[in-house]
Amino acid sequence: MRFEKRRQWVEEQLAAFDSLSPAHRLFLSVPLMRAGWHVLIDRSRAYPPAGHAGAFAVGPTGVFAFVFADPTLDPNDLTPIRVRAEEAFANVTPGRNQFVPHMIELLVLVERGERPASDGRHTTLDLTTLPPHLFGSTAQLTRQRARDLAFGAATRSDRYELISADDAPSAENIVPDGLFASADLHDDARARILQRPFKDWMTFLDPQQLELVTRKFNGPARLSGPAGTGKSVVAVHRMAHFAKHNPGRMLFTSFVRTLPTYHQSGFLQLAPHAADRAQFVGLHSWARTFLHERGIDVEDAEGKIETAFSDVWRREAREHLDPIHHSPTYWKDEIHRIIKGLGLTELDEYKRVERKNRHGVILDGRHRKLVWQTLFEPYQALLKERGLADFNDLITTATEELRAAPLDDPYGLVVVDEVQDFTFVELRLTHQIAGGTPASPLLLVGDGQQQVYPGGWRMSDAGIPIVGRGAILRVNYRNREAILDFAQQVNALNTVDDLDGAPGFSLRDSEAVLPEGSATMETLPANAVDARLLEQIRDCGFAPGDIAVITTTGNDAEHHLKVLPRKGFKTLSLEHYDGTDDTRVKVGTVHRAKGMDFAAVMHIVRESALPDDRELAARQIMVARSRARDFVWECRIQG
Repeated sequence: MRFEKRRQWVEEQLAAFDSLSPAHRLFLSVPLMRAGWHVLIDRSRAYPPAGHAGAFAVGPTGVFAFVFADPTLDPNDLTPIRVRAEEAFANVTPGRNQFVPHMIELLVLVERGERPASDGRHTTLDLTTLPPHLFGSTAQLTRQRARDLAFGAATRSDRYELISADDAPSAENIVPDGLFASADLHDDARARILQRPFKDWMTFLDPQQLELVTRKFNGPARLSGPAGTGKSVVAVHRMAHFAKHNPGRMLFTSFVRTLPTYHQSGFLQLAPHAADRAQFVGLHSWARTFLHERGIDVEDAEGKIETAFSDVWRREAREHLDPIHHSPTYWKDEIHRIIKGLGLTELDEYKRVERKNRHGVILDGRHRKLVWQTLFEPYQALLKERGLADFNDLITTATEELRAAPLDDPYGLVVVDEVQDFTFVELRLTHQIAGGTPASPLLLVGDGQQQVYPGGWRMSDAGIPIVGRGAILRVNYRNREAILDFAQQVNALNTVDDLDGAPGFSLRDSEAVLPEGSATMETLPANAVDARLLEQIRDCGFAPGDIAVITTTGNDAEHHLKVLPRKGFKTLSLEHYDGTDDTRVKVGTVHRAKGMDFAAVMHIVRESALPDDRELAARQIMVARSRARDFVWECRIQG
């Protein structure tokens, strides 16, 4: 009986539109038969209207533009329809943030039976496939936000007339189970989902962020700003915006090999139908695959390369370089991130290069000659003798191959995340992947303050022109006030720039949007850390799946990955974390946690293992603290 009352009400509402055909009414009745949905119908007498969406359906799973058309419609004809659909919802602001217009999904509705089909820019559906498509997705909006969006769009334009299912005869469960193959999410479940920041950032962004999502750069550009300001969110949204407006391929890459997979899960929520056009992969993996496709196989021989360096260090270099700095790792970084990382091939180049005083060590011309002759040249000779190529050789070979023969199917957009940790030769390769021209569609995202590896460069040195094409984000959206204050206490501010040598904006100067939060620190002997960590995990108030244990060393990460399961907590290494929600505690080093965020962070600091370089050590601590959204506990290990 209640179902029949709702059906009669819907029929009466749609009967007021003389221009609607019976098929149009059937399509429009689908969302109106569901509580919490709203429909905006074009008032045009000629229906469906040319060049416009005929209607919009707004509900918990998002905003959908209905285009009534023949399935043979040229996809290019949909481009102006999408533009006008996004204009209808542009600047709609329920709360402090604005709705993201490219989150509108364009649905081409046809009468005869069609399997759901999508090219990433629109989806073709019929009456049988429309209901599960509308109601079967994960909720993006609370009912109140959906209502505010619909009413906000209706009041901004007199083109559309609003019909709200909230005005239907009041009744619960009026739609029988199975009618639309899915049930509404309860408000409490929906609220829990929206506690995850990215779930909200799917559909609402700060006005400055939203402007950067759609800004046209017409060439390489960069986004910089302190931790928590949403740089990666903006970058992933730019990819989603591109996917819904353009047919080309996209690449998201990073120095940290696990980070692209982490952000891929976010992109798939924004633009699920464009999955086959978006590639998320670490730069070294991309280069290896690219060279293999070109018939150039470079062996993945990290262990053999480590052995080659160790052999050279023991045989020739240690006697000369140990008095300058005792750590082989220091000199390994000198080769990989300074000499080869900067693409230096001659001793005179090395002598002239502006090299930062790593760990307080100044290398004069005599010292650099020793490095070159006793370490670098023997290392290169041994690699050649053993038929090996290290990561820098892989990158250089890929760059040379791309210059000789560019990609047959070029990318329409290349996003480079955490670019501050790239070497100069890696930066140069990303530019070449994007086309290597002043108009290359390259977006470089990073923060000089979060650099946790030695080295340095300017984008202009790599031939990447970004003057006038970039922006600095300043407002912190991730960390609650107490977390941000805790992270700001770290003195990691000595060399903050905008990624091209100009003054940047530091974390200390950013302001929190979210109030409250919890941040504590204590120092414990090594034998007391495990028990205290378990107490914090049990008592912090967050589900295990929302907690990360971030360590200074890989050995500590491996230790906690083994110990926590013995105490009843399942664990997942950050090496394998792809951003998908689950019930396992995430565990890994600060280098693996870069670019990620978690509701609660347990930061285990082994001070004896921090870099000798105080600023580099401070940056690692700051990065770990700023991964937390609501809660952080930092434990310093004594000794």
